[in-house]
Amino acid sequence: MDYDRILIEDILKGDIDSFEKLINKYQRVVYGYLLKMTFSREEAEDITQEVFIKVYNNLYKYNGSSRLITWILKIAVNEFKTQYKKRKRANYTNHEELFKDIPCDISDLPEVALEMKESGSELMMVLESISLEQKNALILRYIQGFSFKEVGEIMGISTEAAKMRVQRAKENLVKKNPRFSPRGGFAYEV
Repeated sequence: MDYDRILIEDILKGDIDSFEKLINKYQRVVYGYLLKMTFSREEAEDITQEVFIKVYNNLYKYNGSSRLITWILKIAVNEFKTQYKKRKRANYTNHEELFKDIPCDISDLPEVALEMKESGSELMMVLESISLEQKNALILRYIQGFSFKEVGEIMGISTEAAKMRVQRAKENLVKKNPRFSPRGGFAYEV
């Protein structure tokens, strides 16, 4: 039995320490994703708290058909959408700060992730100009490092639809800023 399954069983039995361990294991990934989506540390922290409250209240519904982090990020995506409709997004001018703690191993990602990290401010401004769904797919794929299958699961769409959203997002990024060109394989990697 894997560690997550043991944690889940213990949490469902009422073990608060196990829930703390689950939060410690996944909080950074959830917060990192939400920070890239909201551009606001305060909003990302607030939504992260809401996400883990929902995780706790709905953990009995987790069926193990996907990785636990995929299930948690699906909750995060839905919570972000709910909050996005309710609040005005904070306007951060220091976007480079948002990229300093990317919670994934940069060596596992395409070269574009490194380029994104180095030019975070420019990228974040361009990301503001594409649709929320395209931005979401792009961040999950290249910043968070999820597979297209996982992006689809998190967003509640098919793998093919996830690929299409990422492809359209990349095409729109290239249109808005030629610096994100196909030269490095970024625009046509799908």
